[in-house]
Amino acid sequence: MIKKFILIYILLLSYSLIEGNEVYGLKDNYEINIQLNGSDKVSIEEGMREALKELMIRVTGSTEVSTSGKLNKLYKNPEQYINQYKLSSSNDVINAKFFFEGARIRNFLSENKLPLWLSSESTVMVYIPCELKSSAHLLDITEEELCNFLKENLSSLSEKRVVELAYPILDFRDLNYLDSLSSVSYPFFMNKIIKRYSLDSWVVCFTRNDFGVILEKAECISSVSNSVNSLDKTFNNLVDRINSNSSLVVNKTVKTNSKVSIEGVVDYLTLEKVTNELRSQIIVIDLNLEGLNRASIDYELSTYGTVEDLENLLDINSNFVRLKNPSENRLVYKYIEI
Repeated sequence: MIKKFILIYILLLSYSLIEGNEVYGLKDNYEINIQLNGSDKVSIEEGMREALKELMIRVTGSTEVSTSGKLNKLYKNPEQYINQYKLSSSNDVINAKFFFEGARIRNFLSENKLPLWLSSESTVMVYIPCELKSSAHLLDITEEELCNFLKENLSSLSEKRVVELAYPILDFRDLNYLDSLSSVSYPFFMNKIIKRYSLDSWVVCFTRNDFGVILEKAECISSVSNSVNSLDKTFNNLVDRINSNSSLVVNKTVKTNSKVSIEGVVDYLTLEKVTNELRSQIIVIDLNLEGLNRASIDYELSTYGTVEDLENLLDINSNFVRLKNPSENRLVYKYIEI
């Protein structure tokens, strides 16, 4: 049976590239597409609010924060954060593309002490058992429709949450794990294969319950919860948890001077890259080069927020790896060019 599945069902490990490796929270402009109820002023204003709510989920990295009362003032006047918008029509459907100013959005978050998501898109491993059966032509029409609807919703959710979806190859090795571990539990299976793909998070979605009865709506579990729930709730809870480790509240009422040493700088070109990378960090106000030596480059940084905020920001940045430091008066990192 395994060999048969291998012949008829081989999925290449695939990624839906969303925005490259650019940090979404630091974009100059944000584009959000929304379907409108009409082309009149009221419909356009409603579309602006819906677009802004969707944008808040992306830039804060949290569905919970996006419903905070602190954002009510933002939602009441969405047009003041929009550069322009474009309307288009196709098959009697009116769509709008709204362009939001990144700097003004970030200023609002900072002034209201709300988090800003500061990471490139995450990658989540997805396994859908019905897709394996679909490739083997083992699904009836009802389950096939549910399976296709599930895949479409996953794709839509991943785009809204700025997440890449990865699928297991399901080669002989993966299918061996599936045969031996899924009968015990799908979490055992998923925790095993994500190690193979060097990933940390996963989602499994089912179209049948434990008794083999086709569900009305797909149900899912994830790497942060074994409780079966709807796709939307499971996926959003997972991404909220992932993003919470890469979010920062920029408090502009507090300013700090910090000493930072960067190792791994071997030439002038690398020095320029490190300096520019540090200067581009969202909380950095000013930067001074204090000294050069064979071991490291020493800087003094003036930043918004606390020293801990600077540490958290550098920890998020994959170009910097924190090193053990015997001195409490200086942060020490190694620069790794990616």
